[in-house]
Amino acid sequence: MSTAQETEPEELLLDPMTRRARRRRAAMIAGAFLAVSLIIVASLLLVSTSSGGRTSVLIGTWGTDRLLGLAGVVSLGALAVGLCAIPVARLWLLLLVPVRIVAIITAGLAGFAWVITSSATVVPLLSDGCETGYIVEERSFLFAASGTVFRSDGIFVTAVESTRADDGYHPFADGAYVVEQSGDALRVRYAASRKAAASPDSTAGASAFFLPKLAGHTRACGLSTGARPPVEESPPPPSYTRAELRAGVEDLSLASLEAAVGLVRDRTGARLDPESVAVEQEGCDEEGAQFVAALDFETDDNAASVMGILQRWDAAGYSRDRAMHEDLRYSETLPVATMSLRDTSTIDGLIHMRLTSQCSIDP
Repeated sequence: MSTAQETEPEELLLDPMTRRARRRRAAMIAGAFLAVSLIIVASLLLVSTSSGGRTSVLIGTWGTDRLLGLAGVVSLGALAVGLCAIPVARLWLLLLVPVRIVAIITAGLAGFAWVITSSATVVPLLSDGCETGYIVEERSFLFAASGTVFRSDGIFVTAVESTRADDGYHPFADGAYVVEQSGDALRVRYAASRKAAASPDSTAGASAFFLPKLAGHTRACGLSTGARPPVEESPPPPSYTRAELRAGVEDLSLASLEAAVGLVRDRTGARLDPESVAVEQEGCDEEGAQFVAALDFETDDNAASVMGILQRWDAAGYSRDRAMHEDLRYSETLPVATMSLRDTSTIDGLIHMRLTSQCSIDP
């Protein structure tokens, strides 16, 4: 009992010292990050100002703007950590706590803004598979896209041209450009919007600019722009006359009833004559027409009939789908666009089927 009483004051004295030591280490680490960030900012600004804003730094995809943004975020984060780690008297907390909150929120917002605006692609500008000594950095934000062409000298680059693109597209990273030799200059053509293929043909009539050839530049060859090959376009869906669509609905209605098990009866219990199925015409796409058939019937075995009908539609080349208590078959090219089949035997003892044809503007 006496031992516990003797050690209790030592523990009370040890905990505050440990907390102060940890706060001191956190403040020192935050100060180191802050110092490094400020050195990076100063170095980058020195390179820019000493060249009149013409030269910047580019390391991989990390240019001066991205590096400055990251250094700023780290500086704000380090400042927030330092403000939280510095021990002060209780009276000063009235002033310091709001400052800490503002610093944390500012650092978080700055980090979020840097993340959503810092994406960039950097690729070498190639001519006939060889480097030209230029590189292109492209950025996009929402639907805006822009690029900068740099003359490269190690990690130092000099901006010589700018580009624009639509809908956040990066044509140079996509290989949608062509560099042509024109005397002592390079003529660069690029597609400002995404095309089906990133090939030389996609740059026809596109934006263009000229660059001087760089003398004494050691060029690496055998490189590829990574241009996309042409995308095979799917053929347009076939068109049907209204007579063909009506016949398609009638034929598949008959085939469905033939696939049922046993005798097919309507909702009154009378034998259902397939020839009596009503096919109605409805309007679609303003001036078009489509055909709809609705069948409500029962069979000797509704569950087996549903299976047989679905198999008949599968064999006809229709795609499968399933909704809430409903089987679907659909197609974009065959005469019938959709067929829905619902078995409500436990409710009314019937199978409900609805067929809807494609839309036709042909007479």
